[in-house]
Amino acid sequence: MMRKEFSLLLASIVTALTIGIAQHEPGGAQAFAQDDAKKEVGSQTGGRESNQMGGCPKAGVNHKPSADTGREKRTTGRLFVETDPKNSRIRVLNIRPKFYQGMELDPGKYHIEISAPEYEMKKTWIEVAAGEDKQLKISLIKVKATDAMGPRAKVFTNSIGMKFVYIEPGTFLMGSPSGESGRADDEQQHRVTLTHGFYLGITEVTQGRWRSIVGNDPSYFKHCGDDCPVETVSWDDCQAFIQELNQREKTDKYRLPTEAEWEYACRAGTKTELYTGAMKVLGGNNAPALGDIALYGGNSCAEYQGAFDCSGWSERQYACSLCGTNPGAGKKPNAWGLYDMLGNVWEWCQDRYGEYTSGHLTDPIGPSSGEDRVCRGGSWDSFALGCRAAARYGESPDWKDHLIGFRVARSP
Repeated sequence: MMRKEFSLLLASIVTALTIGIAQHEPGGAQAFAQDDAKKEVGSQTGGRESNQMGGCPKAGVNHKPSADTGREKRTTGRLFVETDPKNSRIRVLNIRPKFYQGMELDPGKYHIEISAPEYEMKKTWIEVAAGEDKQLKISLIKVKATDAMGPRAKVFTNSIGMKFVYIEPGTFLMGSPSGESGRADDEQQHRVTLTHGFYLGITEVTQGRWRSIVGNDPSYFKHCGDDCPVETVSWDDCQAFIQELNQREKTDKYRLPTEAEWEYACRAGTKTELYTGAMKVLGGNNAPALGDIALYGGNSCAEYQGAFDCSGWSERQYACSLCGTNPGAGKKPNAWGLYDMLGNVWEWCQDRYGEYTSGHLTDPIGPSSGEDRVCRGGSWDSFALGCRAAARYGESPDWKDHLIGFRVARSP
């Protein structure tokens, strides 16, 4: 009996010690019970680790939030723009990234520009809030080609799709007044009368039109597209294009405009720096009045392969890192219905370059001698003052670069 009682006493002591140790371990006896419960749950969920019993998730295991926790609130908004016509170009002017549908934007105000060839460009400010899907619907207004006096102009389209508007004859002041900002010595103001009307292309000759006649594309900015002006063409190249166009149309009426015709058409009855009025220059590449009518050094942002690095240009109207030509007719036309008479690319004229002849001139055709030919209108990399209606310079007829293109005239 003594041995049996001793064995029972020893067993009781061992049991008490075991329970005491278990109660002092982290989680105690309750942890053992929870581990068993976890194993039961795990077996019912394909062996996945479970946190339903209140324990902490294992490190390194991806635990998705429960369905009742809700989605995390977005800190950005999204912009969607529906346009008419559907091929309109959409730009967010006060940021650098290119627009795309559903573009994520930080909360704030954004300046949106929508443009399309032969439609009036529209600009609007919008405000985007965090988590908001901003839906914008814009319908552009078709531009009507009108002459300087107001009635509807005569227009026609030739066999390769080039559109022309008829420019009525008239008298105007050619050159610039002595007090005009940016005026050069070769801009002596004088009166000119054009006794014959003429047709002028409503846009500069495009890469697509050039290719349809010549069969190649010499442009530096090839990736700008078929609707962008052809450039890197010499005066001689333009003559070859026009000769081929005349043969295609079985006529001899296509030609380059004279310098007087070009400026008369550009001004469209105005006497100021721009055909929309006076130009206030806030910086070398910043003239707000140019923004709606011309592509120049302050707004010639481009987003295609091969665009020029303009990140170092100062005093910009709009900030961007790449610049180049843009599709024609993307800005507002003048009163004749002509697009891009200022900016995008310089335009070759028929005349030799030289000093103006003083006095009242009738149907001038420029100097009778001299090597260089006239270029007018300014380009995508011009300072603001280079895009005045009176600005001019001369180049050798065999010169070509990515700043110069042309526009075709046609005699009635």
